[in-house]
Amino acid sequence: MKDFNAKERTLARENIVKVLYQQDLNQYSFSDILKTFVEKRSYDKSYFENIILLIGQNNEKIIDFIEKNTDLHIDKLIPIDRSILRLSVCEFIYRADVPKKVILNESIDIAKKYSTDESYRFINNILDQLLKCFDKND
Repeated sequence: MKDFNAKERTLARENIVKVLYQQDLNQYSFSDILKTFVEKRSYDKSYFENIILLIGQNNEKIIDFIEKNTDLHIDKLIPIDRSILRLSVCEFIYRADVPKKVILNESIDIAKKYSTDESYRFINNILDQLLKCFDKND
């Protein structure tokens, strides 16, 4: 039985992408960004903080996983897509409690909302490719 609000979790993911995007563009630390981050709508703050912490601690591993298992160079992607992929892969690797299908669907929805018209297909293809790496190990 879930003990969280799905809409608040979705909003937490959107907020994580916003923070990652800002960090990517400005090179500010997460702590500096979070000092001024404002979201008036209710979101899952615990999940938000956990994922930001996980990405902060494991960013190189996350990027390395993406680059080793795809033909991508993460620095060549547009910042919003890079942010979405970093969030998704963090959840894939470090949040086993979240179904991978949920992560995939949420990532596609975020791409549709915040990125280019074609990005959601790109994100879907890359995440499908990365999910196969987990299927081998399950």
